[in-house]
Amino acid sequence: MKPLAMQDAPDLTLLFRNETLVRSIYRGLLGRDPEPAALDYWTQAITEHGNPGSILNAIAESDEFKKNLQLQSQQKTVSTTLASLALPLLEQDPLTIVDVGAQELEGEQHVYAAIASHGLPYQTIGFEPLEDKIAESQQRHPDSRVTLFPTFIGDGGNHTFHINNYDATSSLLPLNTALIKDLVDLSHLATVQTEQVATSTLDQVLTEVTRIDFLKLDIQGFELEALKHATATLSRTNVVHCEVSFAEIYQGQALFTDVETLLREQGFYFVDFSSTCHYPYHSASHQTSRDRLGWGDAIFFKRSELLPAPRDLLAQAVIAQLVYGKSSFAEFLTAHFDAQSGTALTSAFSGNLR
Repeated sequence: MKPLAMQDAPDLTLLFRNETLVRSIYRGLLGRDPEPAALDYWTQAITEHGNPGSILNAIAESDEFKKNLQLQSQQKTVSTTLASLALPLLEQDPLTIVDVGAQELEGEQHVYAAIASHGLPYQTIGFEPLEDKIAESQQRHPDSRVTLFPTFIGDGGNHTFHINNYDATSSLLPLNTALIKDLVDLSHLATVQTEQVATSTLDQVLTEVTRIDFLKLDIQGFELEALKHATATLSRTNVVHCEVSFAEIYQGQALFTDVETLLREQGFYFVDFSSTCHYPYHSASHQTSRDRLGWGDAIFFKRSELLPAPRDLLAQAVIAQLVYGKSSFAEFLTAHFDAQSGTALTSAFSGNLR
C-alpha cells in the first residue's frame, strides 16, 4: 500500500474527510487521537476501499478497546459502591447544590445529575433569571428537592441585561463583536433586546444556607463579579464548578487566570477542566479546524485543611468520583475521610481501576 504522499493525484477533500472520520472513530472508541502512522494507514485504507468497517472491527478487537470497556465497567461499579457506602452517612445531612445559571440546554443534563441518579440525598437551589426557562425545567423535572429563583446573581448593583438571539448567551455584559465576528460559531450572535435589571449577590441570597457542597456558576462572563461578592458563601463551599473564558467573548469579562487567582486566594485549588470549547476562524477556504480556545468549565476544590468537618471530605470524594470520574483523586480524598472518621469507604476502590 502506497504512503499517502505517493498517491496519484489524491482527492484532498476526500482525504480530509476520511482523516476526520478516522480521528472521530479513535476519539469515540478509544478516547484519544490516532498515532500519525495509524492515521495515515487507516485514512488510505478507507480512501481506497470506501468502507470504514475495517477500522471499526480492528479497534473493537484491540486490547486497548477491551481494557477501556473494562475500566468503564469498573468505574460504574466504584461509583455505585461508593454511593451506597456514603448514603447512610449523608442521609441526615444531604448534599447541597447551588446552581447559578441553572438553564438546562436541550439534550443536556446538569453536570451534577449523577448525584441524583445514584440515589444520594440532595437539595438544589438554582438561580435562572429567564422565568420561562424555570417553567420548562420544572415541567421536565418536577422534583421537590429543587428550588429555582428568577434572580440575577451578580455584584448587587443595577445592570443592563443583554438578551441575545440565542438566549443561552444572554448576559449582563455586551457581546464583544470585534472578536466574535471572526469566529464561525459566534459571528451570528446579536443582541435583540436590553432591559435594566437589579442583581443580588450570593452572600445576600444564601445567608440561610449553612453549607454548599457544589457551587456551579455559568453566567456568561459575569462569574468573577459574582465570586468577588461571595466571600462568605465561598468560605462554606466545598467544590466550585465555574465556566471560565480564555477569550473576551463579552466586553470586559474576566479570563480564567482572574477567576483562578481569586479562588486560590479563597482557599481553593484548580483540579482540571471538565470540558473546553474551541472555535474555528472564518477563512476564505472555509477551514473548520477549531484553533481558538474559547472557554471551559473549571473545577476547583477547597483545600482539605480548610474544611470544617470530615463530612466535607466525604462530599468532595463523592463529587470527584460521581460527577467527574476522577477515581484516584476520589480514593485519595476518601482515604483522608476514613482516617478521620474510622470508616472504610476506600473499600469501594479495592481491586478496581488497575
